[in-house]
Amino acid sequence: MRIFVINLDRKPVRWLRMAGLLQGLPFRRLAAVDGNTIDGPEYNIPSCPGSPAGLSRYNRACVLSHRAAAQDFLAGTDRYCCVLEDDVFISPDFPRFINDETWIPPDCDLVKIETTRQEVRLAAKSVPCLDREAVLLRSVHLGTAGYIISRRGAQILLGMTTEPGHSIDRILFEPAGLRKLRPVQLIPALCIQAGHLEGGIIFPEMESSIQPRVPVQRIIPERTERKTLPVKIKRELIRPFRQLTATVQRTGLRLRGLRWARVPFA
Repeated sequence: MRIFVINLDRKPVRWLRMAGLLQGLPFRRLAAVDGNTIDGPEYNIPSCPGSPAGLSRYNRACVLSHRAAAQDFLAGTDRYCCVLEDDVFISPDFPRFINDETWIPPDCDLVKIETTRQEVRLAAKSVPCLDREAVLLRSVHLGTAGYIISRRGAQILLGMTTEPGHSIDRILFEPAGLRKLRPVQLIPALCIQAGHLEGGIIFPEMESSIQPRVPVQRIIPERTERKTLPVKIKRELIRPFRQLTATVQRTGLRLRGLRWARVPFA
């Protein structure tokens, strides 16, 4: 399958790093749409949730870049393609999975091969994929730094992003995308973004290219209050009930054929 690497023209060092990581694989660079060159607000507008007018120009540019990858893929004849953003680290096993499509579950339109190491809800049943497993995603798992998509999945992606009101990862991996695409999660994941990997920001250009939704203001508390004895006693009395609640919730999930897990990278 072909690999598309989304890379901004103003991020040449990122591209050189990715070209080195993917040497020997069928990859090509796809010039990312630059948020600095299109219209739109600097930050997402909280008062316009889900509205195209409220989406920052940087998030819009990211959506347009992934649309370009889907369009380029559909112009060819491959059954699947892999889309990577240019700040990922990849597993040593990555080439084995790219060079062999037989592991992809039948009728699967989207495989998330990335992890953000957040806890996600998964189906209890899994499908063996070489020496890994694919599991149906049943909750949000944001991030679009690495995924494999089918031709049908690419067509669905294009249909969902004609007038985007959300970032591309929210479109694909929040409830609407989960219903339409039924993505599966590869476990362990084959790639991870630099920002989610300790020591991943190996040079300044690896910092995120997408602006924050709102300007970040650092708030430093004037002082940290010491916990009094009554507060400590109350906390310890409540702890068993919180643990019991968590156990009941997890048992309920298992009975419904679900489970919670943090997806590892390996």
